[in-house]
Amino acid sequence: MSRQNVNTVRRLFEYWERGEWRASAELFHPEFEAIFSAGAFPDPGTYHGARSTLDAWRQWLDAWEEFSLELEDAIPAGDEKVVVLNRLRGRGKASGIAIDSEVGCIFELDGGRIVRMTFCDRRQALEAARSGDG
Repeated sequence: MSRQNVNTVRRLFEYWERGEWRASAELFHPEFEAIFSAGAFPDPGTYHGARSTLDAWRQWLDAWEEFSLELEDAIPAGDEKVVVLNRLRGRGKASGIAIDSEVGCIFELDGGRIVRMTFCDRRQALEAARSGDG
């Protein structure tokens, strides 16, 4: 199952790279939860459901003049977890400040669908990959 889960997460990032936010909703479990940790995001919070998470993500994206989230690596972490190492790049609309940040994400899957997604800092993601849990 871990190879299938890695492929699901890679497909999610392919959708996102093309800006197909709504199309990616098919990959999420109906009980989906997203967690944006305080260590990695200025507006931390927990969102329930794919649609509310995508709406919050799009609202966050509106603050950027330029934005990209590049998948660098997807690491199986047990049967139902995938840890992703990302590079986040952007330029704020209001500030004009450019960022280039290494971040991570811990995905938990059930039946090939994403149940929980925790956006976090790179250190937390690597710890989850080593320990096999998030």
